[in-house]
Amino acid sequence: MLRFCFGASGSGKSHRLYEEIIDRSTKDTDRNYLIIVPDQFTMQTQMDIVRMHPDQGIMNIDVLSFGRLSHRIFEETGKRTEAVLDDVGKSLILRHVADLNKDDLPVIGSHMHRAGYIDEVKSTISELMQYDVGPDQMKILIDNCQSRRALKSKLSDLQLLYQKFQEYTEGKYVTPEETLSFLCKRLAASNLVKDSVIVFDGFTGFTPIQYRVIEELLTCASEVIVSLEMDDESDPYKDNISEQELFYLSKKTVQSLLKCEWRCLQRLDPMGTPDYDRWKGYRDLHNDDIVLKGTNYRLKGNAPMAFLEQNLFRYRASSYDGDSADVSDSIVIAQCDSPSEEVRQALIFISRMIRKDPELFYRDFAIVCGDLSTYGEKIKRDADTFGIPVYIDETRGIKLNPFIEYVRSALDIVRTDYSYETVFHFMRSGMMDFDDDKIDLLENYVRSLGIRGHKAWEDIFTRRPRSRRKADAKDDERMVLFLDEMNRMRQELVDMISPIMDNHKKTVLELSKGLYEFIQKGNAGAKLLRYAERFAIEGDGVKADEYSQIYGKIMELLDQVTLLLGDEKISLKEYMEILDAGFGEIEVGTIPQNVDTVRVGDIERSRLSNIKYLLFLGVNDTNIPKHASEGGILSDIDRQFLMTSVPDIELAPSPRQQMYIQRLYLYMNLTKPSKLLYMSYAGISADGKSLNPAYIIGKIRALFPDLKVRMPGTDPIERQLLNMNDARTYICMKAREYADGNMKEDEEKKFLTLYDILNKDDPAAAKRVHEAAFLRYTNSPLPKALASALYGNYLENSVSRLEVFASCCYEHFVKYGLMLDERSEYDFDNADLGNVFHSVLELFSLRLEEKGIEWTKFTDEQGQEILSEVIQEVTGEYGENILYSSARNVAAIDRMYRILLRSVKTLRYQLQKGDFKPEKFELDFKEAGNIDEINIALTPEEETRIRQKMQLHGRIDRMDIATDEDDNVYIKIIDFKSGNKSFDIASVYYGLQLQLVVYMNVAMAMERHDNPDKEVVPAAILYYHVADPLVDAKDTDNDPERINQKIIKELKASGVINADKKVIDLLDKSIAQGATESDILHVKLKKDGSFYASSQVIENDSYMAVSSYVRHKIREYGRRILDGDIEVNPYSLGNKNACTYCNFRSICGFDVSTPGYQLRELSKLSEDEVMTLIKDEGQHGRS
Repeated sequence: MLRFCFGASGSGKSHRLYEEIIDRSTKDTDRNYLIIVPDQFTMQTQMDIVRMHPDQGIMNIDVLSFGRLSHRIFEETGKRTEAVLDDVGKSLILRHVADLNKDDLPVIGSHMHRAGYIDEVKSTISELMQYDVGPDQMKILIDNCQSRRALKSKLSDLQLLYQKFQEYTEGKYVTPEETLSFLCKRLAASNLVKDSVIVFDGFTGFTPIQYRVIEELLTCASEVIVSLEMDDESDPYKDNISEQELFYLSKKTVQSLLKCEWRCLQRLDPMGTPDYDRWKGYRDLHNDDIVLKGTNYRLKGNAPMAFLEQNLFRYRASSYDGDSADVSDSIVIAQCDSPSEEVRQALIFISRMIRKDPELFYRDFAIVCGDLSTYGEKIKRDADTFGIPVYIDETRGIKLNPFIEYVRSALDIVRTDYSYETVFHFMRSGMMDFDDDKIDLLENYVRSLGIRGHKAWEDIFTRRPRSRRKADAKDDERMVLFLDEMNRMRQELVDMISPIMDNHKKTVLELSKGLYEFIQKGNAGAKLLRYAERFAIEGDGVKADEYSQIYGKIMELLDQVTLLLGDEKISLKEYMEILDAGFGEIEVGTIPQNVDTVRVGDIERSRLSNIKYLLFLGVNDTNIPKHASEGGILSDIDRQFLMTSVPDIELAPSPRQQMYIQRLYLYMNLTKPSKLLYMSYAGISADGKSLNPAYIIGKIRALFPDLKVRMPGTDPIERQLLNMNDARTYICMKAREYADGNMKEDEEKKFLTLYDILNKDDPAAAKRVHEAAFLRYTNSPLPKALASALYGNYLENSVSRLEVFASCCYEHFVKYGLMLDERSEYDFDNADLGNVFHSVLELFSLRLEEKGIEWTKFTDEQGQEILSEVIQEVTGEYGENILYSSARNVAAIDRMYRILLRSVKTLRYQLQKGDFKPEKFELDFKEAGNIDEINIALTPEEETRIRQKMQLHGRIDRMDIATDEDDNVYIKIIDFKSGNKSFDIASVYYGLQLQLVVYMNVAMAMERHDNPDKEVVPAAILYYHVADPLVDAKDTDNDPERINQKIIKELKASGVINADKKVIDLLDKSIAQGATESDILHVKLKKDGSFYASSQVIENDSYMAVSSYVRHKIREYGRRILDGDIEVNPYSLGNKNACTYCNFRSICGFDVSTPGYQLRELSKLSEDEVMTLIKDEGQHGRS
């Protein structure tokens, strides 16, 4: 016999049924009484029954879930021989059979390797099983999708995958969904259910396979009672029901259960049972169903909450006309700035209520969240601050657990053949015994030397890492110890990985054995237990549960993989993907560590009972109604189509149905608290987007017009702070505001009072707050003695280092004083490209000289031949063959040859156009001898006994010389650049671009020293861009010669040229012959012989002023370095600043929001403005 118990939320359905069952069980002790509830409700129901039972026990009453019922029946009637597949096993098999049949799965097969996709497939297959959709039903679904080709293809793939899954598992495994199907066949043989009384309580509906179980129970049991949510004004037996009705789900369940009862009666008495409509009509009038009417026992004495229950989501809803004070004591709506503020205010509310009423316990409160993933971690974190015990009702995935990363990265080491990323991911997994600093040293070592591949790791490390420091005897001793430590770590790693390396090409069984041996070698189980014990001591029960369970879960996964695929040979990549599918399915459940705790859950999963206060957070339109999951195998549109076209085959609810079902969950949750309902919503999301309240807020405010929305964030501070931890947080947040003087007088008094309390409670914390609040950057130069110890009195420097100093003094200190550097990588980057270009051009010039060929006279064939030899020589020796370490780098050699061939031809053409001849290539400053431009006195001798000097180091890429009829010497400097760099006179003034001017100063000093009787004239300082540019062939008729001319013009040297007519003629003879524009220099003449503004020319006296200014600047920077200037003073010029490409930003702490830190704003200056400033400084004298 089937009976129903109908009642609204809070009407006492469960209480009424439990009382009846307890009473009947004490009178009829030989009969079994089964109460079946959802999984997460079993423990609470057992507690309720024990508490209500006069004997404080349950005796012949069993509280079960569907899963536990199956277990009990199989225990009694005999277990099946097949192993039960959990979600992990299903994912593993689906992943495997999809691989075996990927060619026959045109839609699904290509996506199976995508992260998370296997879980979507598994969920869809599980849904088909739950809803009892077999091969025949699948065929009907496919046949009805002729007009929807994409859907038809998806369903065809699913049908094949479902079929192959069943074939693979047949006789060996059974899924939990199939367990219920097998249960139906065993119920008749069970004494547990025979003539028993069975109650289904706490369900909002059932799946088709569960209906089949209930139908069998109706046959075997004496009585089946089902409780359903429905108020006394609803007709539970009405045939025509609308999805929009609040209790639609309950009424639909009634109809389905009545059909189950009728089919059961037909089987027992086919002749005596009338057709369904006649039978139902009779039963609707003659039944023993329970309908709870009248007083709502849970909400008795709480008129506003009772009114809410009676009117929420009802069409006849009216407005509450009772006392508005009662409303504010029963319902609170709070608007907060953010989700974090919502959590904070909710916890303040709980703390205040607990303190206010000594009879309240934490278990009297519950929190439900519109989005548990957003609010859960915030609640857990902040609850510790407030000292509130919380239990978050969720199962936790373990994919980010260190043990998982440890296993995955070990397999990845073998798969990627010891790549940098996988090796050090493994070492930093948290499961190794290496010190973090030593791991960093090892990573620096192997990256700088390009050590990769298991063969390289198996060899003893002997090479020294590259360093900018000069090694001495002590360094040699330290290097021996360093290499010993690196080799100890290397050997331990290789030994750890060897079981996987030795078995990764064998069967799944052998590979799994190797993985197990690896795990045992690392003593992972003991390490995880130590983690669990530590978390338990720290009071983090959730983490303690996770770490205590995960080892067993992974061992079970390995067993399953071996059992399913043991004798098969698959690639390591496939093996890892199968394991990943398993890792994604593993979840660890937790139980409350304390009975007196605030339960936290979501609106669908949580089953709450006996709570007085419910706090509903995240009541925003982004969370409520909860949006149906996007994508998936069957999309929302697909489901809607199938529901419409094939209504007889039931699947999981469509998005439209889910929206209405969520209303029922909302109704059930909002009417749970007996005393007060607290709802809050955020105005701004965590990522700064504006949020709106959910529609339910408007509905409740319509029911209670006098209900005001509270804004607790604007409450006085004394109402928002509840303990010292909370006060400390507030003080830290407001300290800077106080320090800056932006606090109002009243708030300042409260702040100082709290600070005084903190100072007495925790002086060290108060001191830290004070220091942080009044933190201000002040420049503190190094003591001169320390600067001398760091740099020496004989300062060795380069122009590029001085440019760094001009850019930011602190960057210079860190890079060249402390000698810190970014990690050296065994790779070929832009800096390496520039080095190769320089080396090749230098060697090319030497080869020309050796062969007695002038730069202007080598043929194309000779150029190609020499260049090929030179590139092969340079690249073969460069960076320990780094250019042959990868296919990408080998390809770069061909690109370099093409660029350099273009460059030598263009450089030849540029020389042919003028009278200059290359004099020196890669001219080292050391060749210049003892000249003042290189050996710079920084202090007059009379000022100190120790004379401070600076010696400049550098190399001039190319120095060209020309002479005129008066035997004057003209010098041209060329600097080769792999990037397109331009000369900026303002950057010279600010010290950011000194290189070319210094090179010219050194070259002129050398030439004067060698030819004291001749006048030495600066002709040009130029950058040449080593490149093979693309040009627009338009207007060239694709003529190679015209295209080549365009390229030559594109490669004009850029810089500064002496405006003297004689110099211009020497640089480009075509100008002397009447041409008005040079194709090798940025020079263009007007008809009157003057230069266009675009010409890069400078008068000789102006250039000499710049030259003198640069000499002064270099001396100034040298003095400041030895004076200990390490100011954090990054420049900013236009859209450039020193911090943009600085590698040391994490060290200096530069932050413009901190007082004292500021960018050194440099003004954009024209050439005339720069020259005026330079000449003014020259006239006023320089120290």
